[in-house]
Amino acid sequence: MEGLPGSIQLHHVTAGYGKDPVFSRFSLSVKPGEFVYVLGPSGSGKSTLFKILYGALRPQRGLVMVDGIAVHRLPSRHTASIRRRVSCVFQTYELLPHLSALENVLLPLRLAHPRIRDPKGFALDALELVGLQDKLHELPGNLSGGQQQRVAVARAVAHQPRILLADEPTGNVDSDGSAEIVELFMQLNQLGSTVVMATHDQLLLSWYPAPVIELRPALFEMAS
Repeated sequence: MEGLPGSIQLHHVTAGYGKDPVFSRFSLSVKPGEFVYVLGPSGSGKSTLFKILYGALRPQRGLVMVDGIAVHRLPSRHTASIRRRVSCVFQTYELLPHLSALENVLLPLRLAHPRIRDPKGFALDALELVGLQDKLHELPGNLSGGQQQRVAVARAVAHQPRILLADEPTGNVDSDGSAEIVELFMQLNQLGSTVVMATHDQLLLSWYPAPVIELRPALFEMAS
């Protein structure tokens, strides 16, 4: 089983916690540069899927290829190699309240990519991409929910990942903010990133149609 750069492939994956797996013989394929939604009720395995793709959860069985890396074979001490190519945006912003927007992007970039040249330049470019070039020195408490989420997106894309995972990124913002976030992800997709976004918002799916990976208890299928 081979994986192309920017692609995601799961083959007959069984994974979960304890004796009861969340997934059993689950297969999935996402092409390089594709934008797909992950849809499913609470408990259907959305967060588990993202942990597998991000290298945070090793499957019990099956093959997992992410950006050409065999994640199912990757030792836990080497999961940093996935984090350099794949970024994840979470529903909670997880910003440090005492750091400015720029510092919230710059600090993790320096820690995760100590060899990157001109990290401040990368951080500034990312914040400009999400439309926050005029909020560089604002603390998170002075930003709206949508703006805080955009800082989180800038933090995730500052190192220009091939694959961007978004786990319910619009859950804590209003409808206008949700639309802004999805439009931003689609812009990043047009720039070349593969985007996998979990959501339960049917309105967003009607506004911004894309292929859907639908997760259901005991039934997993690809819908379009």
